[in-house]
Order: sequence, then structure tokens, then C-alpha cells
Amino acid sequence: MKHHLTPAIQQAIVAYIRAGGFPHVAAEAAGVPHEVFEQWRQRGEEPRAPARYRDFAAAVRQAAAQARLGAEVQVRTDKPLDWLRNGPGRETADSPGWTTPARPRPPRQAESPLLDPAFSALLLGLLETLSDFPDARAAAARLIDGPPERGETKAAKESRRNRGTPHQAPGP
Repeated sequence: MKHHLTPAIQQAIVAYIRAGGFPHVAAEAAGVPHEVFEQWRQRGEEPRAPARYRDFAAAVRQAAAQARLGAEVQVRTDKPLDWLRNGPGRETADSPGWTTPARPRPPRQAESPLLDPAFSALLLGLLETLSDFPDARAAAARLIDGPPERGETKAAKESRRNRGTPHQAPGP
């Protein structure tokens, strides 16, 4: 049986493709064997193809693109994480992708304000000002020195405090 490309057959094939059918299945559903469909499509891709075949090939490409876009939009709506992982935002050799986990920043150790020379000078000034008030000066020195370090005894802390550090004067 010889098949002819008519506007009605083209319209049916294109509608099936646009609805989500694979092109060769759409052709079979419209009564056109797969081999004939491929001949028409290949003929439409040739230079100097007759207009009806060129229009047919273009309509098939457009319908396939519209079906794919509809599916991508549906996946984006229903399963956005799948869309991000597998759609246009997925990681490729040229692009990190939208779902590539951000590299965590290395943990920054908080710098102690006690290391700031201006702050150290302020503390030294405070301790010097309190020299006429030994109990207040000792209390301020303990507060500045902070709690004992993990595993450090109170005696070791007192010894460390009495030796002095760059940010404080020796204890009373």
C-alpha cells in the first residue's frame, strides 16, 4: 500500500507527538508505517526538499520540542528536585549545576578580642586603674582571664594568670 503525506495525516502525527507520543508511534497511530514516516522526515531534511516534506519535518521537530517542554514543565511542577538534578540545571563537565552542594567554608576560628592590641591596652589600663583597689583588680583579672581551660585546675589557671599573658598584667 502506498502512503501519501496529506495535511490531515501530518496534522494527526503532529498532534500525537505534541501530546507526548514518540514520533514513530505517532506515525503508526495515524496509519503510517514507521519506515514511511522516516522516509518523509529524512526527505524533509534534505536540501531542496519539496515544501510539503520540509514543512512536515519542521512540524515534527516542533511538536517533539513542545512535548518535551511540556514534560519538563510538569516535572518541574511535580518534582522540582528531580527537575534540578536531571534537567537543565544538572551538573555537567562545563557547569557545576544548580544542585551541586555548596562547598562548606572551612570553619573559622573566632579570633579573640584579647588579641587585638587596642583591646589589650584597654584591659591593661583597666587593671592599672584598679591597682588602688586590690579586691576589684583581682576580680577584674579573674573575669578577663575567663573560665579554666578544659582539664585545667584552678591552681594551674591561677599560675597561668600570675605569669601574665600579652593581654593582661600579672595578678595582685
